[in-house]
Amino acid sequence: MTNIRLYALLAALLLGGWKMQAQEPFSIERQSGLFESQKALVSSPTQVPEFVPEENIWLHYDDGIYSTNLAYIPENIPFSWAVMFPPALLQSFDGHALTRVALYENEWNTGDLLLSVYYGSSYQPITLMSQQTVATWPINDFYDMDLVQLVEIDTTQCLWIVFSELTETETYSAACSENHINPNPNARWVQVQKNKWEDVAIYGYPNIQFMIWAYMTDTWGVEKLLSDWPLSVYPNPGRNTLNIHTALQNACVEVYDLSGKLIFNHEITGSITSINTENWPAGVYIWKVYTNQAGPSTLRWASGTAGSGTLVETGKWIKE
Repeated sequence: MTNIRLYALLAALLLGGWKMQAQEPFSIERQSGLFESQKALVSSPTQVPEFVPEENIWLHYDDGIYSTNLAYIPENIPFSWAVMFPPALLQSFDGHALTRVALYENEWNTGDLLLSVYYGSSYQPITLMSQQTVATWPINDFYDMDLVQLVEIDTTQCLWIVFSELTETETYSAACSENHINPNPNARWVQVQKNKWEDVAIYGYPNIQFMIWAYMTDTWGVEKLLSDWPLSVYPNPGRNTLNIHTALQNACVEVYDLSGKLIFNHEITGSITSINTENWPAGVYIWKVYTNQAGPSTLRWASGTAGSGTLVETGKWIKE
């Protein structure tokens, strides 16, 4: 009988020990039950955003292989997720500008998103440099978008690329790849409380890498065009008229509101292009001037259609 009891006690201890080992270890900082993920049924092969010239580069942390999406659960609170590139990583991009951003999209992304680019510190974004609304589509691939305002790379500050939900509906918006060998914490920032950014590892996801890519463009060509073709925008601030003064040929001007909506575009045919802004609401607008010096007939612009070519300059115009 004693032997039977001893065997029973040993069996209970072994069973209890197995159960303890099966539990995932966690630190006192870790919070649980706040995020859920929607795993991919089949991981897609490495995919790269299209139209990448050799002289420019996409900067990113993930490997391009989609694995899962995150959603924030409690009270259906919208959340933001981001990647941050520190100055040490940006040193080789001195003289470049961030001109495009790519985000992995699939059937779990529903509802428009807000794209924001900031300069910041190593733990939070601080200075807003560009912002626009982004529509989402279930394409199961990277969707790359032009910024309404290019952001010059400052090698003394961190560069933050932030996506935010615009709805309180749970959408599994944040697409992720996974890195179990050497995950980078700068690829997994989240914000679920105002002005508080956290490493999503504390919620139980230490291996995910958000699928956000940054397109670095060498600005030498843009600077050369600017030196050859002086450009001015006036009056700024203004009320009823926005004037674009330039000697550029075969060029186009575009104007966007802060949501990223194209509200005006027109081919530049003279030294001064005057835009009637009398019916525009007061606020801040983003203007862009493109050119193509290859020839007078290689580009065509139609009303309401975004132009193409080389981005010469962009800036803000304020209507009073």
